[in-house]
Amino acid sequence: MLIHRNRPASTPAKNDLKKQLRLHDVRTSIASQILQQIGLGASSATTNQPPEVDLAASTRSLPNFDHVAQFAASINSEEARPPPQEEVPMDPLFVNSQHELEDIFRDMGPHFEGRESEENWLLRDKDVTKLRRLTKGNAPSEYHNTYMSGIKHLQEGTLKAANSLRTTMATNACHLVQELARTLGPAMDSMTEVYLQSFVKVCAATKQIAAQNGNQTVDTIFQYVSYNVRLVQHISLASQDKNKSPRQFAAGWLRTLLNRQAGSKTHFESSGGLELAEKTMRKCLEDADPKVKESMRATYWAYAKLWPERAET
Repeated sequence: MLIHRNRPASTPAKNDLKKQLRLHDVRTSIASQILQQIGLGASSATTNQPPEVDLAASTRSLPNFDHVAQFAASINSEEARPPPQEEVPMDPLFVNSQHELEDIFRDMGPHFEGRESEENWLLRDKDVTKLRRLTKGNAPSEYHNTYMSGIKHLQEGTLKAANSLRTTMATNACHLVQELARTLGPAMDSMTEVYLQSFVKVCAATKQIAAQNGNQTVDTIFQYVSYNVRLVQHISLASQDKNKSPRQFAAGWLRTLLNRQAGSKTHFESSGGLELAEKTMRKCLEDADPKVKESMRATYWAYAKLWPERAET
């Protein structure tokens, strides 16, 4: 930061600078450093409110005033911001044998036993990252049975990580399940019920990022697993949740399912899915919350394109 020492700042300018530092809510330690550079003591940053001054006169006496105030504000903002997360490599992890893959899963098991603690949470997060990398590698295709057995064995552990209060680890676990759905598709059907029960609950979290992670994970599951009427039942239950977020998200999930059934409408109808979907739409369109209504209106129009005759009744 440059200060023109050949042009001393006037007292009004110094007072106005102190005032601006307070208005910008600059931290005391930073403000003190700035004020010391223009000849004011450290305690000046916390003195009583200075008298009003002519801003134009102040800036003439101290040409760099605006720059100083903006610089101080930017420093304050940077210090208030949390440090960036360490970049985690997400390149595929390849295994050379079934035995190697079995060993990897076996080593992970103990890390997810019991409750999360200061001793195991970092190990869990690293394991989730490793599972994501394995999923991008050759294990799902070349060692499918061993891979599926390991993923099922660690399903409970994955859900523990996804429900963690540590946002980074919870987000990591949500991304893992989303990637499992995209990679495995119908092969994930046997795990779908447990995943949906857990992630629909996550959608009701008070922390917004957790709720959004839950929403994205549920929607991704609906996009890739095989259809059965239980999927619609999960949406119907979510539309009746006491929390607004699951009710609002339910509209998007239903829209995803409806769009997927465009090519197999007969099966969707005969399974009871369409009738249940219509009941869910009616309930949400009558919801007391306007955001829930608005979300379901978009779903209704998607439904109307696929079943125009039923939509008119």
